[in-house]
Amino acid sequence: MELIKPGNVFLVTGATGAIGFEVAAQAAKAGAIVAVHGSRAEPVASAITRLNTRVAGAQLISAAADFKREGDIERMVAAVVAVTGRLDAVIHWGITGAAEVTGPLAKTNPANYASHAALVLGTVQRLSFAVLPHLSIRGGTIISFASDAGRFGAPRQSLIGASFAGVMNFVRNLALEVSRDGVRVHCISPSFVENTPTFEQHVDRAGGARGRAGLGLPSPEDIAPIVLFLCGPGATKITGQIISVNGGLNA
Repeated sequence: MELIKPGNVFLVTGATGAIGFEVAAQAAKAGAIVAVHGSRAEPVASAITRLNTRVAGAQLISAAADFKREGDIERMVAAVVAVTGRLDAVIHWGITGAAEVTGPLAKTNPANYASHAALVLGTVQRLSFAVLPHLSIRGGTIISFASDAGRFGAPRQSLIGASFAGVMNFVRNLALEVSRDGVRVHCISPSFVENTPTFEQHVDRAGGARGRAGLGLPSPEDIAPIVLFLCGPGATKITGQIISVNGGLNA
């Protein structure tokens, strides 16, 4: 069974990062036209070079945009559609948000609360608003990434968890709203993911998680196939799902 239809257009945000890059690579290998997003042109160009090396004949489009800048999301979506004439899937690698919002609540900075929520949740909402008119033409898929912090309680993650829980609830509600337009909406919710910069930054906690995950912690290569399946013809009757990919760390 083909995971996606060759020639479909995938917009992958955060494709300069480890998980987004792997999604872009596997989508390109399956025959998709992939719009490669990053916040700046130079990392996007570097990612495209690496993708071309990995996937012979890859069909790639540069889609640099700073999501913190007003209007950049809308400009990016319009530019991609202007080149391709269509949009079939949007995969949004979640933004962690502002600094000083992790750790014990008493040690966080309230001045960053609003900007953090606006980045994590507001970006998903703005991106969805921009792409829905295009996805509704033929039916398509939105997949947003969150974190298991939004599903399972843990110390030091009250603010992060609240924002990602908001993403999950937005996904569930939007999925019902747009299903009659043929649009499916899902959320992928990892915990610690091997071979990513975030894992290395938190290796003290991640190392312990590695020991508790009975199946072993996932890598980007474990996550990308789920994304492709959900965007493909085998998942046309599935929507509104929050899928944890955590190797058995949480259940």
